[in-house]
Amino acid sequence: MTLIFMLPAKSTIIKITLLSALLLLTGFGCKPRADIGEVENIELSYWQVWHNSYELQPLIDEYQKLYPNVKIYFKNLRFEEYEAEMLKALAEDKGPDIFSIPHNWIGLYENIIAPQPESATVEKVVIRPPGPGDLKPTIAGIESENAIFLKPRDIKRNYYPFVKDDVLREEEPNADDQSTQKIKVSQDEQIMALPLYVDVLALYYNKDILEKNEIFDVPQTWERFQQDVIKIAKVDAENKILQAAAALGATGNIIRSTDILTALMLQTGVDMIDQENNYAAFHKTVRLEDKYNAGLEALRFFTDFSDTTKKVYTWNESQEQALETFKQGRLAYLFGYSYNLAEIKNSKVNFGAAPLPLPKGAVSNITVANYWVETVSKKSAHQDWAWHFLNWLSQPQNLLKLQNSTGKISPLKSQMAEIKDSELSVFAAQAPYAQAWYHGKRAPDAEEAMIEMINSAVSGKRSLEDALSYGAQQVTETLR
Repeated sequence: MTLIFMLPAKSTIIKITLLSALLLLTGFGCKPRADIGEVENIELSYWQVWHNSYELQPLIDEYQKLYPNVKIYFKNLRFEEYEAEMLKALAEDKGPDIFSIPHNWIGLYENIIAPQPESATVEKVVIRPPGPGDLKPTIAGIESENAIFLKPRDIKRNYYPFVKDDVLREEEPNADDQSTQKIKVSQDEQIMALPLYVDVLALYYNKDILEKNEIFDVPQTWERFQQDVIKIAKVDAENKILQAAAALGATGNIIRSTDILTALMLQTGVDMIDQENNYAAFHKTVRLEDKYNAGLEALRFFTDFSDTTKKVYTWNESQEQALETFKQGRLAYLFGYSYNLAEIKNSKVNFGAAPLPLPKGAVSNITVANYWVETVSKKSAHQDWAWHFLNWLSQPQNLLKLQNSTGKISPLKSQMAEIKDSELSVFAAQAPYAQAWYHGKRAPDAEEAMIEMINSAVSGKRSLEDALSYGAQQVTETLR
């Protein structure tokens, strides 16, 4: 029997009694029957943050019915405790077999990730329900499944474009195979992780505040966005913000400040990193003919909203958290992700969602992606089974179930049309144009460098030019 979806395996895990084996070899009796207690169970631990047990347990239960010799223990942790708990557990050889990480942390964790194999043969136990005279279920037989896993070309063909940049890595050549190294022109690609969902940055807006200011359509360009901010924002003589128009220009109290700045840079043609992933390039001039530095202008645009000398001044670090301010109906524009959608819906704010504004004359809805991916630990004793389960979860019908039950966007392009929620569909419609950039092996440090770059420019510690150059230098250090 051949199963085509994606899987791996190791050794046969079914213990057949000597008597059953003899009967099978000599042809006596019926098909071999074994007690369920004689089967060595495969136990997998799975740690997650953004999917809870109510969302994943039904699929886990379904998988365990198909593979009754496999038991999956799911653990949902808080984001604040997740990394420390996982690293501690892995160091003590008590870590999970399967775990979740941010999409740009694969480089950070690559030394403990077991890349997905191309295929695996697994032994599927077939259970016969108790019949007359039976006290409990018995094993009816064992089926060998040749499971073909997802291939890099499947990721490139069926998933949103940015996914391949995150989860695929060039396979290192075998140092002992000199002949192979000589023949290879380019290295093969490996799948390091698989996403169960994706997410992109978009714009939330307060309908009541906009209508109060006679704004009846959402800005499609950043120029119009600036005009709206000037119209909505209210500031007193001491620069105290009475009415915030947009949460921009700070880092500590807005959602993913570095993602917003990155989107501004990408929309104007900035290369965040060079093509060889060796150094940061967002500080370099894009148009040499007129000396226009797009990265510098993106940083200037972002920080202007917290500059008291600018007309668009509307936010600063002393404001409450942007999401809370928006939920309370005191903020006109909020940049966020679809993962904020449920929380906003539970508030009383009259809101809508729209694509990110674009520079004037832009031809595509460029935004940034931010999501988590699932991977397998090298320390797992059952790596094949772990990848088998992740590939089973990644079957289209199961990803669609998750999209419908969780309100998270499936990573499969073909399932965008299945989204019924009008706000969620706004985020999904931007996914084909979303981008991600390589964060190297120290992704948290790269993000901290970006935050420090913004803060030093806002505080006046450095000029915009110096802050940009310093930020690029620090990000480059994290890539090495």
